[in-house]
Amino acid sequence: MVLKPGLAGLGRIEVHPARFSGLAESGILVIQSLAAFMTKNTLPALTAFLLAAIGPALAQDLPPYQSLETRHVCTAQPIHETPAGTQARVLGAGAEVMLRDVTFGPEGGAWFALDYPTGKGLERAIGYLPVSSVKHFCAPEGAAPEDSTSRLQSYLAPPNTCHVVAARADTVEELNGQARSMPAYAPVISGYRLHSGGYALSLGLVSTNLRDRIGSPAARLQTGITCVSGADFAEALVHDGTVLTPADPGGLSDDAARLSTAQALRARGLESGDPAMLKRSCDLGLGAACTEFASRIHDAPDGPGRGPAVVTRYALLGCMAGDMEGCQMAINRQGNTLELTREQVLPDARPDDGSVTTEISKGLCDAQDRFGCVLLARGTAVDRAPSLVEASSNFSANLTACQQGITWICEGLNDDLKTVSAARGSGLTGNERYALAGIEAGLCAPGPREPNQRSCTGAYYLYRDFLNYSDAATLDAGRVAQATAFLSSGCAAGDPPACATLAGMAGFWPEADRRAATARAIALCDAQSAKDTICESLGGVLDPTFPESRPVMAARYERLARSCLSPGEGDAQDCAWALHSYAALDAPDGLATAEAMLKDACGPANIKGCPALAQLYGTEGQSLSGVTIPGRNDPEARIAALRMGCRGGVEAGSTCDQLADLMTVEGDGENALHIRGEACERAIAAGEERDLWECYDAAKQALDQSQRLPGAHRWADYVCRGADVSVSPYGCKLVGNMLAQGLGQPADPAGALSAYQRGCFHPRVATTDGEACLHYGTMLIEAVRRGEKPAEPLAFAHREDGEEPEPPLMLAEASRAFDMGCLDSIAPACAANVRLLEEWSTGDLPYDRFICQVRNAAGEVTSEKPCRGLIFYQAAEARKETREQVGLNVYVWPDGDRSVTYIRDGIWRLNEVRTDYPATEGNSRCWRNPISTRSFCVTPAG
Repeated sequence: MVLKPGLAGLGRIEVHPARFSGLAESGILVIQSLAAFMTKNTLPALTAFLLAAIGPALAQDLPPYQSLETRHVCTAQPIHETPAGTQARVLGAGAEVMLRDVTFGPEGGAWFALDYPTGKGLERAIGYLPVSSVKHFCAPEGAAPEDSTSRLQSYLAPPNTCHVVAARADTVEELNGQARSMPAYAPVISGYRLHSGGYALSLGLVSTNLRDRIGSPAARLQTGITCVSGADFAEALVHDGTVLTPADPGGLSDDAARLSTAQALRARGLESGDPAMLKRSCDLGLGAACTEFASRIHDAPDGPGRGPAVVTRYALLGCMAGDMEGCQMAINRQGNTLELTREQVLPDARPDDGSVTTEISKGLCDAQDRFGCVLLARGTAVDRAPSLVEASSNFSANLTACQQGITWICEGLNDDLKTVSAARGSGLTGNERYALAGIEAGLCAPGPREPNQRSCTGAYYLYRDFLNYSDAATLDAGRVAQATAFLSSGCAAGDPPACATLAGMAGFWPEADRRAATARAIALCDAQSAKDTICESLGGVLDPTFPESRPVMAARYERLARSCLSPGEGDAQDCAWALHSYAALDAPDGLATAEAMLKDACGPANIKGCPALAQLYGTEGQSLSGVTIPGRNDPEARIAALRMGCRGGVEAGSTCDQLADLMTVEGDGENALHIRGEACERAIAAGEERDLWECYDAAKQALDQSQRLPGAHRWADYVCRGADVSVSPYGCKLVGNMLAQGLGQPADPAGALSAYQRGCFHPRVATTDGEACLHYGTMLIEAVRRGEKPAEPLAFAHREDGEEPEPPLMLAEASRAFDMGCLDSIAPACAANVRLLEEWSTGDLPYDRFICQVRNAAGEVTSEKPCRGLIFYQAAEARKETREQVGLNVYVWPDGDRSVTYIRDGIWRLNEVRTDYPATEGNSRCWRNPISTRSFCVTPAG
């Protein structure tokens, strides 16, 4: 299958089902001919990395585990401010970056969003690099690929893995005694002669992120177990299934002689096809022969010296020698034993917890190996929702596998990027929709399809969403032309989703084309026996103003009218859409048929039609999707419909609210309040917590009319304690106002403070009433001025010893409240926060006392003064949209200058300069400015 032009930048995709035929059943990718998948461009890079640690001194210290988010730039290149945008700076070879997100650029390429060092002190920023240029691991600078046929191999564990050494011995006999005591590990057990003398017994590999757990109480083996890199391993002992023996018991004169003998054996083995000679060459330490022997016995029947465990053992030896084919075979061999050690030592480990397969797959995926990428994604966030970093990593790995030719992986990329979007908490971008549409378009053929052939519906809808939801900058002429052309070709080829989509998009096709597409969509659906999903909802997609749409709108009206007239089906929206559908028919009787239907659906047994009927009798009417329904302006009929609807209890919907509004306008406020109060009491009786506007409106009207004030308090308090994101904080403010003023209840300042606090920092919803914040902060400051402590616990400012908060902490909470009110666009709250800072800084309000110092790079004190300490909240402009509050530690010097420290997202800043964590010296804390090299220190003065 060859990609169509829509799949820009992804090259050619071909289907080779035989090469991964065992995947669905076993979850393991079976490679028939590993060498067939090698590429000349990617092998040297991985080989260089796998061999890179051979040259330096043989240190046993393991490097720190490298997390999934840590990536590297292996060649110097510019990082961009936006995908394919302006260059921010050039990152040097080997630079470490942190993965944050993945997206597509306007040119159609995939880009990583990366946290990178800006080169200015410790500052970091978010920039973008092409996915293909970012790796998990890089070879050390100067390391060059070395042919695994020209040297005796190393036994260094692959990156992020280590050998689990369970015992050491002075002789091979002693080592075999240790091995016999661990029969569960027989398939993976290995012995090594050490450079430092003696022998080590390895139980196989585990991920280095498990090294602290393998000796823990949760592990089955605890005594003397260690995790090592393998740098001290000089020679692998031969394991015949029962005992470990030296590969060269006679003792060749030196390494050169061993290498020469091994090379000769390999040559003879390749020439004769004899696996035994390749095994002997591998046993002597020639890594290339290990991979070749494993390949020769890959599909041999199980038996002595054969089977998955033997293949895995020798493939791993080849992998440790720097042979990518060996790494591929180790992870892909069905029934391989890579995870046996982890499963035995840590039986409670999760499937994705320290998988050796996943760690080896990272290096393979760096080298663009398709199956390494698939297994990397498959081994990350198994059976759980992934984080944004995990989802981004999985998508990029699967995208690479798709680009390297695995078609069924391409088919899942749309879902993979939706997973990224879900983890991100926002929808797809226009560039992402366009890129995904191109991928989908390259996997399908428009028009009638054979069984099991992929539909183009996904591509149609992605192009539709690209056109409908992208901003003007994204909708360049070339991409709009591509999207509209594909939809037009799909309609011409006979795909109902393409025709229906085209017909409903007024901004991109002439009316004549849209009307023709409307007729074609209806005809195609009528002709189908097994109908496309879109055929069931044409009435909601097609332009209702076209005459060609009327048959569909008539059918839609009949269906919705049946639902509207059936008390146990649907809801009031069905009645409203039925009226709209009938209006689109431009029937000879006007709206008489639909009006009669709504009257039948607005009675004691069924009130679903009342809201739509009341709107029909109103003054404004409605206009939707080009269909206009003028209002009848019949007040009596409207009131009758609203009264009937309002009798419906919890199903009354908005009819009670509309009826009360109408009565208020007509001057009958008392009955309007009665209606609202009854509606609220029904909600309270039903335990409603998330739709509380009826109660808020009832309380608000009672306060406005100074009537039923005890009821107003009850209703407002119910709103306040509920979880209606749209109104609960506002109910708290009403309660606070009533308690502060003694309306309907005795005046209760403490209760008012508590209500305002809840309105500002509501415990059940994320929204805020900014005026409640202003009142709350103001009351806290007034309490401080009077020398009082709040009767109610503060929302945030608690003392660790459980005592009442000191005045500076109360003022900090006041600042936080003002800041939250400011974020809610309450200008007086913004002004109150500025005023608080001014009064606080000058000492007019209580503060914490400190001694402030400035020290030079040598640690010498260059300035020392008493200073005032405040905790102040003021959201940065860039953070206002997310409503993120950050506490600033403000230290005011005697001359009025301020030094500010704060921590956000785990990063400390001193006067907006990124710093390390503060150093502690007794009671003092010091922040070092990495640019000026001076330090700012504070010590409590008591």
